Amino acid sequence: MQKIIIKENAIFIADAHENENRRGFWDFLQALKNKKIQTPQLFLMGDIFDLLIYEVKATHDFAKAYIDLLEELADEIEIIYLEGNHDFNLAKFFKKVKVFSIKQQSLLCEFKDKTLVKLAHGDIFLKPFLQFCLKSLRNHYLLLFLNFLNVISKEKITQKILKNQNKKQLIRKIPQFATLVKERIKHYNVKFIIEGHYHQDVFLEFENTKYLNLPTFAYKESFFVVKYEPEIRFHKIELKEA
Repeated sequence: MQKIIIKENAIFIADAHENENRRGFWDFLQALKNKKIQTPQLFLMGDIFDLLIYEVKATHDFAKAYIDLLEELADEIEIIYLEGNHDFNLAKFFKKVKVFSIKQQSLLCEFKDKTLVKLAHGDIFLKPFLQFCLKSLRNHYLLLFLNFLNVISKEKITQKILKNQNKKQLIRKIPQFATLVKERIKHYNVKFIIEGHYHQDVFLEFENTKYLNLPTFAYKESFFVVKYEPEIRFHKIELKEA
């Protein structure tokens, strides 16, 4: 696959964790549709929904309007969607939005100055057992069985997951996060890395590597806009106060 070139004014969003009680990402998409926010390129860096899985039918109704609007926007905007650990097996939902599963991450892209950059939601390069568990949870047949259990339990499983997600603390500084990142970047072999997942909203620079961990959009509806000035800059925008 040809490398994706990151364009001027591209937008990066991660961890919107959209649900019935949190609709900031919907408002953002409406702003794109109405041209109040403009971009040629939108990177969705995973966990955009609190729960969206193709095989689990109970997760579809809430997301349908979003999926339809993303497909509509994709006529004018290049939309790249990296699956997270709350939204996966998404390819069959979309025809125009470019979906990248965990198997396809990290995603190799390129800035205009030819600097290579890799993108990932962030739930890769984990300890083997945890990586195995996450891979197993994405298994098509296991998820079909989960869907069956969810149907016969009158959706109690998905309701429980979403209830727990509503209690989730969106902002929590991870102790010694720089140490964690220093180990993670060894797996990437590029000079620039962008991840979501950790909700840390930090930029770190090591000897020859720059690392950006995106904020959770769910907190202050924060996202980054790419600027070439001519150096690469990520301008942070917050649409609401905490």
